[in-house]
Amino acid sequence: MTQTLDQQRAQLAWNYATEGMTRHGKEYKSLAKGAPALIMSNGLMPALAFYNNKSPAAQHLLDDLIRGLSQRLIGQELKAGQGNRVFLEFMITLQKCESRDYLRYTDESLELLKWIRQFLDAVVTGGR
Repeated sequence: MTQTLDQQRAQLAWNYATEGMTRHGKEYKSLAKGAPALIMSNGLMPALAFYNNKSPAAQHLLDDLIRGLSQRLIGQELKAGQGNRVFLEFMITLQKCESRDYLRYTDESLELLKWIRQFLDAVVTGGR
């Protein structure tokens, strides 16, 4: 049976929210809740650059976003931590892509974050 786009996003977001909350708790939650506003006001690339080389929670969110975008739009599944390792390559891809593709990346990041934000309070995090 084929999953809908929302089911695919929800599955990714549940895993990301669970891992992020387990490892970083309130800091991850705060960053994830503020991420859509940061993207909308500054753009996708500046937002990703902001999360790079910040706190471990910010780097975790950056990793989640790059992994989610890579899986959804490129068809490349990355393991945890690999998103951070391909940050420079990913930014170059965004720099060189056409406007419509950049908008797709931005829209997809906002959709993924919508799901992550919805799941932050629902995931079991071991008491954090």
